[in-house]
Amino acid sequence: MNALLFLMMCVFVYYSRFVAYRGAANIHEFFVYALAILLAILFLWLHFRRYSFGPGLLLMVQLGILMHFAGAFVRVDDHRLYDEFLLGIRYDKYVHLVNAFVSALLVRQLFILRRISLAGINRLFVVLTVLGLGALVEIVEYLVVNTVRNNGVGGYDNNMQDLIANMFGATLFLVYLAVRERLASREARDRSFPDAAD
Repeated sequence: MNALLFLMMCVFVYYSRFVAYRGAANIHEFFVYALAILLAILFLWLHFRRYSFGPGLLLMVQLGILMHFAGAFVRVDDHRLYDEFLLGIRYDKYVHLVNAFVSALLVRQLFILRRISLAGINRLFVVLTVLGLGALVEIVEYLVVNTVRNNGVGGYDNNMQDLIANMFGATLFLVYLAVRERLASREARDRSFPDAAD
């Protein structure tokens, strides 16, 4: 479904928007990103189709994808949403944060499905996996910087800000786990000692 969605966006929206934003001379950059995204979708489908993910998690994945598309396609004051700042932070960094958080949830679900405990050091492994995946994205952007003239990637500072946003997203996942476990233990305690809740 996501491959079809992406191809439709490429044909009907993304290609013309890219040409308008970056110019026809830089169309190679478009094809590099399109190929990388299609290969990622194919890889994820081939390796994870046998696993069962809940509808809530899949909706969060779609939210991350739609945030990315919105950044490229939604126009604000004749600029891409990706170039806008919200609360002093570029929209692109919110996309990185949300996608890192959702990626951590996906990795956590894979741990659960494989019966790997999420206690202690394994939480760090989830975070490091997410940071590694984010680094792969930045490597693709680095390859674009070095092979496509007049690309729209941004410089080293932009890459580092992306990685920092990924780190915040992965850290938000750890906060989410801690809050969830605290609430669960409080509910369990209240059920065990109903008078203590009064």
